[in-house]
Amino acid sequence: MKHVVVQSISSIILYVLMAFLFSSFLSDMSKTVSESDRFFVEFNLLPLLLLVVFGIVWTVYSFNTRPNKQLSFAQWSVRMTEFSEVDEREQIITAKATKAAYVSFGISVPILMGSFIFYPLFEETLPAYPIYALASTLIIATLVYMTTWIRGYRH
Repeated sequence: MKHVVVQSISSIILYVLMAFLFSSFLSDMSKTVSESDRFFVEFNLLPLLLLVVFGIVWTVYSFNTRPNKQLSFAQWSVRMTEFSEVDEREQIITAKATKAAYVSFGISVPILMGSFIFYPLFEETLPAYPIYALASTLIIATLVYMTTWIRGYRH
């Protein structure tokens, strides 16, 4: 259970950092200065640096604590690390948690799509809203997966 919780929380941190990176990039692109025939772009490297450092730490930790030590790095790196299917019981729990996450995704996406109707009204104050909306759908689905997995594991 600990592995699923750590991997899910790490995924949420990754989504937040990626939203921060893309919203920072969007903000910096809107401040782009063009003079005569030169084009300047300023970019805040902090979000990118945070994402790279977190990615390295997460990769090393996840690879060293992987449940199946038989997998090489190449085989392990293309799998979803949250899916814990060591035995039959965990396979059933994972299937139920995946279904719950899928349902939550199916509910949150239309609600957030509906909120885009009002986006022109607050585009000036929150230009990165689409980025945060997409990240929130991923975060909600990951939280639902994690909580469903924990509840299933405890029963």
